[in-house]
Amino acid sequence: MQEPDEPSDNDLSTPIIKSVEVAVQILDVLTESQGVVRVTQIAKQLGMTKARISRHLQTLTHLGLVAKAREGEGYVFGRKLVKYGRSASFYNNITEIAKPHLKRLHKITGHTAFVATATQAGALITAAVQNSMEPGIMVQPGMVLRLPTSPSARLLHMQNNKKSKSAVIDRVAELGLDFEIDPTGNGLGGVAAPVFEQDGTVTAAIGLILSSSLFLEDKRHDIFEAVKEAATSIQDEYTKEYNS
Repeated sequence: MQEPDEPSDNDLSTPIIKSVEVAVQILDVLTESQGVVRVTQIAKQLGMTKARISRHLQTLTHLGLVAKAREGEGYVFGRKLVKYGRSASFYNNITEIAKPHLKRLHKITGHTAFVATATQAGALITAAVQNSMEPGIMVQPGMVLRLPTSPSARLLHMQNNKKSKSAVIDRVAELGLDFEIDPTGNGLGGVAAPVFEQDGTVTAAIGLILSSSLFLEDKRHDIFEAVKEAATSIQDEYTKEYNS
């Protein structure tokens, strides 16, 4: 039974079917919460009744997109959605757009170039062009560059990482990128520049991994400019695609 003054989930008066729209809104709440979410919390955030939210959660659970939390009351992402997420990490527009620019960045600098997207532990490399002349640098899709030492991870998490947020934002404002010199003592460093979504969040990081000796002030300018140029070109294509 439809509740009083509540819009029908099958209302076709708008381009998006309401039931699908509500389902996406529920998944958005789960994404933003980064943890177990109760029905009451979802209903309050979306301004809907608990009964309506419960109906949608039953459907999403049946489809494997959400699941009941193992402990306590609430919901988390389901196995199928996690599977979709893994695939989306590697097969997405930003990665495809970035690939030719990574080849060019590698050709210009001679160093290992990569694109990464956010994962809970840091930055997940989704595509890379390896420099065969640097055997000590092994970077491939699926590798995670971890917080807090990875510049790309810091960029991807700078909106919600309180410890490094202000320092990273300041570096991006000053240089247009973030970098780190030999954070683990292996003689390697990293530099990365952000690519943004329309809402201002960082959707990807474009970067290089190379010898820390090349980060000396008299050597790093050209490297920094090449990384920023690649990120800007990717940003332009990504924005154009979004607006088309």
